[in-house]
Amino acid sequence: MGTEVIPPDASARTDGAADGSARATRNPKTKLEIAVQDAAGARIALENGADRVELCNALGMGGLSPTLATIEQVVAVGIGVHVLIRPRGGGYIYAAEEVDLMSADITHAARAGVAGIVVGVLTEDDGGLDIPVLSGLAAAAHAVNPAIEVTVHRCVDVLLERGMSIPKLIAQLRVLGVHRILTSGGVPASADGAEVLHRLRTEAAGSPQIQAGGGVKIEDIRALAGLDGIHLSARTQTTQGASGPGGGESAFDATSPELVSAAAAALAACR
Repeated sequence: MGTEVIPPDASARTDGAADGSARATRNPKTKLEIAVQDAAGARIALENGADRVELCNALGMGGLSPTLATIEQVVAVGIGVHVLIRPRGGGYIYAAEEVDLMSADITHAARAGVAGIVVGVLTEDDGGLDIPVLSGLAAAAHAVNPAIEVTVHRCVDVLLERGMSIPKLIAQLRVLGVHRILTSGGVPASADGAEVLHRLRTEAAGSPQIQAGGGVKIEDIRALAGLDGIHLSARTQTTQGASGPGGGESAFDATSPELVSAAAAALAACR
C-alpha cells in the first residue's frame, strides 16, 4: 500500500540512529520496493535502483486494485511486480461479494505474470487476521503460479495498534505461510515504529519477511535498513493541462526519479 517518501530538508540528520543500533542489525539483503500506479512509474523504479514495485491505483487513499490492463503494462516493464488487491477504501473486513472480487482479481493478475500479491483481511470480532479468507486468496494465486509471493499489508498495523502481541501476530502469519508483511509497526510513521519493526524481524527470523512502509523519509532509511525490505511511494505531484469543471483537481501523483534514486542511494550506503 502506497506511502509517501518525503525528501529531506537541509537540516535533516542522515547518519542513522544516534545509538548505532541500526548498524548493529543491518541486513545486507534489504530490498527497496516502490509503490507505483502505472508503467511509467515502474520504469522509473527500474532505472533508478529499486528491486521491485508494488502496483496499485489511488495511492492518495492508501491504494486500490489496479485494472488488468495496467497490470499487463507494468509487468511488461521487466521489474518484479507485486499487485495490491484491495477493492475499496475503509477497513479490512469484507463482504462475501468483495472476497469473490478479490479472488477473481488475483486470478487475472497471476495470469498476467505478477511476482506477488498484496492482501489483507481482518475478522469481524477483532480476533486478528482472517485466516480462512486469506488462505483462499493465496490459493487463488497459487492455482495459477505456485511461486507467487504473498504479502500481508498494513492491516497488521490495526492489530499492533490494538495491542496484539508480536509472537501472536507472527504465529498467525506462519499459519498462513505468507512471504512478508508490510507494516509501520502500528504507528503512522515507520521511523517511530522502528523498535517494533526490528522486534518483529527478530521474532520472525526471516519467516515471514518484515518490510517497513508508512511515512518513510529518506533520512529514516538507515534506521530501517536492518529489515528485509523498505517500501516507498516516492511520489510527487504534476499536471498535464487543466482538468476542467468536471475533472476534479488538475494535479496528480507521479513517481519521482529523484526520490527513487535518493532512496536507492541511501540504502546502498547502508549495504
